[in-house]
Amino acid sequence: MATGHEVCVLAREGDATRPDYDLREDVEDGLQVSRVNYNFGDARSFEDIWQNDRMDSILAERLVGFVPDLVHVHHLTCLSTGFLDVVKDRDLPLVMTLHDFWMVCPRGQRIDPELELCEVIDRAKCGRCLSKLWPHFFPEGGDLDALRRWDEEIVRRLNRCDRLLTPSDFHRDRMLEFPLDPERVAALPHGLDHRLLARRRDPQAPIKRIGFIGTVIPSKGVHTLVEAFARLDRPGLELHVHGDAPCFHGDTGYPDRLRLAAAGCAEVHFHGGYDQRELPLILDGLDVLVVPSVWWESFCLTIREGLLSGLIVVAADHGAMREALGGGADGLLFEPGSAKSLQRALTRLVDEDGLAARLRNRGGGVATIERNANDMLDVYAGVLRETGRDPGLAWPEVAVPAVVEEAPKSPAELGVTVFIPTWNGGALFETVLERVFAQKTDFDYEVLVIDSGSKDETLSILRKFPVRLIEIPNHEFNHGLTRNRAVREAKGGIVALLTQDAVPYDEHWLANLVSNFEDSQVAGAYCHQLPRENCNPFQRDRLEGWTQGEGEREVRRIESRASYESLTPMEKYRTIAFDDVASCVRKSVMESIPFERRQFGEDVAWAKQAILAGYKIVMDPRAVVVHSHDNPIFYEFKRVYLDHQNLNDLVGMHLVRSFGEALRFTVDGTRHLGGVIRRSKISWPAKLKWWMKVPFYSLGQNMGQFLGARSSIEKKRGIYGWLDRRLKKGV
Repeated sequence: MATGHEVCVLAREGDATRPDYDLREDVEDGLQVSRVNYNFGDARSFEDIWQNDRMDSILAERLVGFVPDLVHVHHLTCLSTGFLDVVKDRDLPLVMTLHDFWMVCPRGQRIDPELELCEVIDRAKCGRCLSKLWPHFFPEGGDLDALRRWDEEIVRRLNRCDRLLTPSDFHRDRMLEFPLDPERVAALPHGLDHRLLARRRDPQAPIKRIGFIGTVIPSKGVHTLVEAFARLDRPGLELHVHGDAPCFHGDTGYPDRLRLAAAGCAEVHFHGGYDQRELPLILDGLDVLVVPSVWWESFCLTIREGLLSGLIVVAADHGAMREALGGGADGLLFEPGSAKSLQRALTRLVDEDGLAARLRNRGGGVATIERNANDMLDVYAGVLRETGRDPGLAWPEVAVPAVVEEAPKSPAELGVTVFIPTWNGGALFETVLERVFAQKTDFDYEVLVIDSGSKDETLSILRKFPVRLIEIPNHEFNHGLTRNRAVREAKGGIVALLTQDAVPYDEHWLANLVSNFEDSQVAGAYCHQLPRENCNPFQRDRLEGWTQGEGEREVRRIESRASYESLTPMEKYRTIAFDDVASCVRKSVMESIPFERRQFGEDVAWAKQAILAGYKIVMDPRAVVVHSHDNPIFYEFKRVYLDHQNLNDLVGMHLVRSFGEALRFTVDGTRHLGGVIRRSKISWPAKLKWWMKVPFYSLGQNMGQFLGARSSIEKKRGIYGWLDRRLKKGV
């Protein structure tokens, strides 16, 4: 709605005091909501649970009074899977998000009454399971014909959707175990409002309070946590369980069983349900959040809430929970359902030196709600395009709101931090620090360094300068997340980001870059890069367009999302271009739009989100650093591959469209680079050496562009997945 869309919602409610199919109209926060009451009063068979003709008629009537450009279905339980036919029979574009397993498992969680996961769908087992759940619908042993009809109709209807979305890659893989078109199924993680939960914890604080938040039902595995805590037997530790305990498929005794298991353990506290508005306060009172789910979580909101709150998160190692924890980099994982394994993980947190400090404040990889909204609009645009509609309908001509701080402050008032990530910086790093501390400014600034396990003279060099040093293990470094941590740690409201090998050109580099933030709408500014004196001819040619102090200062901002989407891929790229080799960011913006967890291109991805949120990005040629690399040809090929994979993902850039074009452009590039070598001021033996490399370098550049874009287009499937795993190594 904030982007100018008119939205209407149809939802079900279950009010036992009102008749089934009673319709109630509401307006909530400007949103038109129609609620149909239903309590299964007329359900006489299993089919009545998933196919309801009267519900279909209600939706059909709504689509007469409100004719949408696109329909997005989020869940159909208690409604009717026939909704999908109603929408497509009217030739409307249709998107559906598969939040759980209900469309393939009537229980919704692929777990049987004994809490055993159904890793393989066996309809004979389903029949036995459902006969216990709904004995009035299923005879003992189940009705396989009814389940076969369910399968046929659900798969047919799902395949009518123009796009199926899942909240995780794991959930997408599980849904593709069914005969669905993989081209129409995409993973799109949900976003969270970082402003509600994001906070910084003291890394060295002792662990005292372990907690669980969520629905207290058997599939959430609270019994595993209670047993593991009892095994810990550590005086001073407390366990706090927060959440309602509703009936679980007829089982109302679970809370009593938990209390019995915790009997005699005064440190276990059951707090009952809570209002969602109380969540930040509840999380503030914990040190560790445990997510012991027995079923395959398809996304796991709870993990992300814990990460954003700076908590240490411990989770069962299955479903989408490993994915939510960055493959295990952002928390501890334990064997699902094993109290012993969970006990060992908690014991490690208490006993292992430095582990708790490393696992606190790991929330930088959680997507923002703004990022999710922007990605969803991209999905809508793609579906509209594929169904012959105008993709511009996804982006109404609504101006992007100007972003202005309540009380604009000067850089001197905000304060400035210069951040440098280091790892084996070598002798050049000392020159970088000398230039940083020689900057002439009318404001004070601190220098913050995060070192990820340097083994050379880097730490000795750092001791010569008044820097604030944080040391982390090498495996913890990530281009985006480490910079997020630096921004959180920074004392200044403006943070200059500088790599360990980018040398400020003069003593005014920092002042020039920071001056751009006198405009409170500026989120980030970056500068020119000059090649080193010993730079190879290929890199010098690429950088020759950037010269010290010359050129116009570029301030980029969009008027509306529609105006941005009307740009060509190259124009979009020029709008969102940003380079954190040498740049500045506003800390308040980074707190709501952090860098993503990416191996490559975190800076441009961030700039896109900042631009779409209404901020400005500045390229300032007055600020200059000396920075270039003399990388091997194959390494440069891999970097170009990753760069164009990223650019296709972000702006749809696809410059080299075929293998034939790659070869043709290689010939053109060889001719151009041959001239570059000829004009270079190097010796003839050196020219001969570089001439011999020209065809291979040109081929690598063009094949990198071709394969990088194709791997993005093909979603890294098949041969592109194999290629991607190999080309990402060592970059």
